Amino acid sequence: MTASPVVLLTGASRGLGLAVLKILLDRHNARVATISRSTPPEFQALLNANRDRCIHVKGDVGKMDDNAALVKTAVDKWGQLDGVIICAGIMSLERIADLTLEDLSNYTAINLLSIPYLVKPALPYLRKAKGNIVLVSSGASTKGYAAWGMYSMVKAGMNSLARTLGAEEKENGVGVWSIRPGMVDTGMQEYLRESGSGAMNPEDLTKFIGAFERGELLPTEKPGAVIAQVAVTGGPMGLTGEYLDWTDDRLKAVSV
Repeated sequence: MTASPVVLLTGASRGLGLAVLKILLDRHNARVATISRSTPPEFQALLNANRDRCIHVKGDVGKMDDNAALVKTAVDKWGQLDGVIICAGIMSLERIADLTLEDLSNYTAINLLSIPYLVKPALPYLRKAKGNIVLVSSGASTKGYAAWGMYSMVKAGMNSLARTLGAEEKENGVGVWSIRPGMVDTGMQEYLRESGSGAMNPEDLTKFIGAFERGELLPTEKPGAVIAQVAVTGGPMGLTGEYLDWTDDRLKAVSV
């Protein structure tokens, strides 16, 4: 891996993705290309302070052309790609019977189709660099919380894509990992606490509210450090394609 790796990062404008961006810049001397529809103040300040190592493409991860533009922008500027982190995603609490079906296409594009939209144009460069792909998943991918149906579906699909991509790209030296970051103190948790009543089962909602009130939500920097490290240096290739918790003992070889 180069002394200043080039990483594509989605979801960098806030929350866990913003923490990952800071870690990539501060700890790994990375050059990072990001994509988002907006630039909140903290994200914009980080862009301004790192103009030589951080570029932003205004766009929608749910659109093929915008993802291709991100790859082209990074390669045109820096001539290489070493890692991809897909952290972008949205959540909507709706029971299946109440779904607004017209919105599903956009929801699926942002949360799931954005993976092949970005990975496909990036793969030729990742193969050359023997690079890494990290997909930020969720414990919801293996659970059945009421009102989480679409979110659980896309995260399960993410894990499946990771397994397939890992099998296909192992011979090319490209590592793929789907990582569960745990219950992280982000806007998503705030959304659950504020909007979960009436949609989620009370016992499930109580679990999330209780974790917040007891101070058990993880700071973004903890799983963020593992995600950034795996993208830069890779995880065990014997685990490529695996869905792993960020605390998994098998990732202990990855120093953070």
